[in-house]
Amino acid sequence: MMETQNLKKWYIISVSILFALILILSTFLIFILTENNAENIFRNNQLSVVEVKCSTASVGESYGTGVIIKTDGEFVTNAHVINYTKLGFDYTFETFEVRFINEEDYREAELIKFDETLDIAVLKIVDLPSKVIPAILGDSNNLNYGEIVYALGNGSNYGLSLTTGIISMPLVNVSYEESIREAIQCDLTISAGNSGGALLDSNGKLIGITTFRTKDTSGNVVYGIAYSIPIQLVIDYVNEENV
Repeated sequence: MMETQNLKKWYIISVSILFALILILSTFLIFILTENNAENIFRNNQLSVVEVKCSTASVGESYGTGVIIKTDGEFVTNAHVINYTKLGFDYTFETFEVRFINEEDYREAELIKFDETLDIAVLKIVDLPSKVIPAILGDSNNLNYGEIVYALGNGSNYGLSLTTGIISMPLVNVSYEESIREAIQCDLTISAGNSGGALLDSNGKLIGITTFRTKDTSGNVVYGIAYSIPIQLVIDYVNEENV
């Protein structure tokens, strides 16, 4: 009887140890795979995302991010990146330039169109590099809660950086600056320079354009929650015929 109880005891201990080892190994593998995936996503998209610099003599310079969507150098960013407010009036910057991650000098770009309500602007690189690599478009109509996402952009104007999080709401209507915005809500950290940057899914496909963060009742920025324009909405605007 005692021998049977000892066997049961050792069996339970052995199973517990095996379960713990499997759990540790699984966690380690998930960590490695996630880390490698983030590295691959950055590597595969770094030439599709550019730093954007806008300037005008009266107010100086402003920075953001752009995402290349066509081989002819056409890219998208936020309308608020290419516009500014002075003494209560809205203006558009006069000069637009972009810089790739592997460059020191900026390239000239021209403004094609923008929509302040959608917060989308379309520009085109004038001085094209030898090869332009557009972002691979994903599908923002079929997103799910909890999906891993990545934001790639010119964070705080320090150059391209990558942050990661999850989709907290695939689609939400948010009241922002006296208008209702249709957006993807993510548990994600972005900074001011990320405006107009890429929201990428776990396969590195472009599913949105990062656009804004909200503020609390005291006017403080709420960090860790970011909103992006669904890429389907962006492409519809890009392909819309100019009136």
